[in-house]
Amino acid sequence: MLNRTCNLNHQRGFATLLTSLIILIGITLITLFTARTTLMEQRISANHYRSSQAYAAAYAAYSYGFGYFNQGGFDQNNDGVIDYTQAAPYSLNLTSANSTQTSATLYFDNNVSNCSASPPNFSQGKLVGEGLSDDGKGRHTINQCVTTLDILRGGGPEQPLISRSSVSLTGNASVINRYGNTTIWSGDPVILGNSNSIKTYIRDAGTPLSAATTVLESTDSTEATQIISSSNLGIGLDIIESDPALSGLTADDFFDNTFVLSRDQIKTLAQNAGQLFTDDDIADTDGLTGLIWIEGDSSLSGGDIGTRAQPAIVIFNGNAQITGNPTIHGLVYVCGQLKVSGTVSVVGAAVIEGDPSLVPAGQNPVIGNGTLNQVFAPSLLQNDDKPPLVGLTVAESGTWKDWP
Repeated sequence: MLNRTCNLNHQRGFATLLTSLIILIGITLITLFTARTTLMEQRISANHYRSSQAYAAAYAAYSYGFGYFNQGGFDQNNDGVIDYTQAAPYSLNLTSANSTQTSATLYFDNNVSNCSASPPNFSQGKLVGEGLSDDGKGRHTINQCVTTLDILRGGGPEQPLISRSSVSLTGNASVINRYGNTTIWSGDPVILGNSNSIKTYIRDAGTPLSAATTVLESTDSTEATQIISSSNLGIGLDIIESDPALSGLTADDFFDNTFVLSRDQIKTLAQNAGQLFTDDDIADTDGLTGLIWIEGDSSLSGGDIGTRAQPAIVIFNGNAQITGNPTIHGLVYVCGQLKVSGTVSVVGAAVIEGDPSLVPAGQNPVIGNGTLNQVFAPSLLQNDDKPPLVGLTVAESGTWKDWP
């Protein structure tokens, strides 16, 4: 009886030991699995952190490239070669908010097969931003095709001076169109005043249309021109006045006949480019190029806007008084009244909406006792073979790529 009791006690000890051993093995396996899971989570977290760093660096490079392109395209030193290539990219060293250091490179690619550019040029192509994490192990690449908006409908105006309403010039004025036979197109009557210095010109018979651009777009009214209209000669065939096709348009329809985008869209583009002004800071437009929006009634005194190489599209969303002796290369669009009181040269075209709600009561939309030199220059209204105008850069839809 005693021996049987001892055996039973021994058996109970073995069961306890076996159970404890199984529990110990289970705890060990759980510990090992937990440690492995924790290690994997740390690796995943570290990889995600590196990936986020690399993506942020790549996006910073892309953003810099977009802004760079928006200021003049891929070839801003005008040497006929894109500024940053894959073999010689632009390098950025970046510091995050928590003081970590990352790096990135940027290069441009205007190969015709990569985007819609045809043939390859400097006004559209692909931006490539490559970013690295702080330890160099994380890498990310962003590709995006960019192009330049042509916001002028139909390639731009075909006359140097267009007004939806009337035109009244009482000072000195030269309106020149060496590309066609019309100089002024208005919805209401054109008044040339009594000054012998008010004249309109077209190309003389001895100058071919294939002449050099410097001749066809010269501000010298004596070069390759013949007088058609003046206060003495009267209104000639070069002036189309009282045209119901213009006077019958609403202000918005007239704007839409000039631009392919709405007022709000164009204003937003100018604002995004940092080129939205009021009369208080209008002096800051001196020397600018590209898309410029001037909000409200304003007075521009002196300064030059745009160049032959990089013209401007200047929109006065109100009445515009221009004094001094400014020169504007490109398009001038005035929503209200244009009043010329100084010596003003516009090489390109001027379009006057003449919104009755803006024009002072009893006055014409185009007036001036100053000197207006208005020369038609279609080469400045079309963006062919030119750097993109500042403010008109857009990303091509469907070309974003931020995966391998």
